[in-house]
Amino acid sequence: MGAVALANAASAQPGTTYESLKSLPDFAGSWTPLTPPFVLPPPTPTADGAPLPASTPDARCAAAVPKGAKPDVLARCREALQKESAVAVRASAYCERQSFMGRPPERAGGAFEILFTPGRVTMAIESGLVRRIYIRDKPPPGSLDESRSGTSIGRWEGTTLVVETTGLDPNAPLAPGSTLGPGAHVTERFSLVDADTLRIESTLVAPAVLATPFAMHQQYHRARDRVFTDFDTCVERDRSFDRTAGHDRFDKTPPSDLPPPPSN
Repeated sequence: MGAVALANAASAQPGTTYESLKSLPDFAGSWTPLTPPFVLPPPTPTADGAPLPASTPDARCAAAVPKGAKPDVLARCREALQKESAVAVRASAYCERQSFMGRPPERAGGAFEILFTPGRVTMAIESGLVRRIYIRDKPPPGSLDESRSGTSIGRWEGTTLVVETTGLDPNAPLAPGSTLGPGAHVTERFSLVDADTLRIESTLVAPAVLATPFAMHQQYHRARDRVFTDFDTCVERDRSFDRTAGHDRFDKTPPSDLPPPPSN
C-alpha cells in the first residue's frame, strides 16, 4: 500500500508522465548564452577609465575568481598566472576538462540543448558535458557520490524549475590555482523571461574556497535553427601532443620531393 502511494505521489508531480510534459513551460530546444561570442559586451574600464588589458593576471583573475572567494584564492590565481609560461598556456588550453560548477560555460561551447522526458530534464552542453536532472525527491539508486556533472534533483514550483545539485567534482578548477574542494553544492532556478529568453539563477556554495555563497545569473536566447555542434576541448592522453613542450610530437615538415599544391 505504501509503495502504491509513493508511486501515485511521484506520478502526480509535473514532468513525470508524457501527458504532464504538455503542461510544462517550453524550455525544450537549443539555447545560446547572451555573452561573447554570441553577443559582444562593451569593454570593461579600469578605475581611471582606461580599458583593462584582458591578458594581464589581474584582469584574468578578476574575471575568473567568483565574488565571495577567500583571499587566498585570488592570491593563488595571481601566482599561478605569473608562473604560467607561453608553453604552459598552450598546453593547458589544449585539454580543458568540463565540470559543472553552477552554470554552463559562457563562451564558445556554452550553448546547450534541453530535452524533456518523463521524470527527467536533460541538458546537453556543446562543450561536452551532459547533465541529467531527475524530477524526484532523492537521488536515483546507483548514482555516483562525485562526478563532473554532479547529481541533480529537480522539482517544479509553478513555471520555475528548481534544481539542487550535489556530488560535484572537488577537483574541478574554480580559478587558476584553486579547485572547488569538497562539500560544494549548487541551487538553480530556471524560468522563461519571454518565449525566446531563458534565465538561470544559480547559487554556488563551496566552503573550501568561498567565504560566502556565490550568486550568479545568466540569460540565454532560443536558437530554433541552430545545428547542435560537438565542442569537445579535451583529448586525454593524446600521444600526438607533448604537453610539456607545448607542441606536436610528430614532424609535420612536408617531404622535399612533394610537388607543390595546385594553383587554382
